[in-house]
Amino acid sequence: AKVTAGQTVAIVGPTGAGKTTIVNLLMRFYETDGGEILIDNVPIRNLTRENVRDQFCMVLQDTWIFEGTLRENIVYSKKGVTDAQLDEVCRAVGLAHYVKSLPQGYDTVLDEQTSLSSGQRQLVTIARAMIESAPLLILDEATSSVDTKTELLVQKAMAQLTEGKTSFVIAHRLSTIKHADLILVLKDGDIIERGNHQQLLAQNGFYAELYNSQFEQVS
Repeated sequence: AKVTAGQTVAIVGPTGAGKTTIVNLLMRFYETDGGEILIDNVPIRNLTRENVRDQFCMVLQDTWIFEGTLRENIVYSKKGVTDAQLDEVCRAVGLAHYVKSLPQGYDTVLDEQTSLSSGQRQLVTIARAMIESAPLLILDEATSSVDTKTELLVQKAMAQLTEGKTSFVIAHRLSTIKHADLILVLKDGDIIERGNHQQLLAQNGFYAELYNSQFEQVS
């Protein structure tokens, strides 16, 4: 698969098809048995693992918040982040109101006493990725644990985050990735179809089958 800068690539397929494996290979958690992964025509095996991972920011289905201030949770390892930058990303992801409600704002410690809903946890991890601002983005777009209103907020925040980045989206609900530039369809560890949403529906193959079965369940 060839991905150009700024494209949104959706990775779809049933459970166990290899979606997470692709992500693990991209980030060099595993080495490839064959073939090569290149970033800007440089094989990633020629780069250090740290160098490869510095190119990526991630928003995963399992959000993680550590005990520390909200500032530390968003800034994470990024140096020299100002309050103005924090305000900007929190406005972009819809967290500004939440920050205002905290007793010490960004310096409030997130612990057992500070209640964060699952949607807010997700928004904090999106804000973290925005601050990180790496050129490549891996997005696990599952929002099954949040209500509809929060889901719309999370999706809006994710749209802001992906702007101008090359994004790999692990798609769970196919209705959310209709506008992806490229969809890679996985089955049993292989990419069996590729194209955009319209092209894949027109092929009337495995993707069309997956999409129609999800659509029937909704209706």
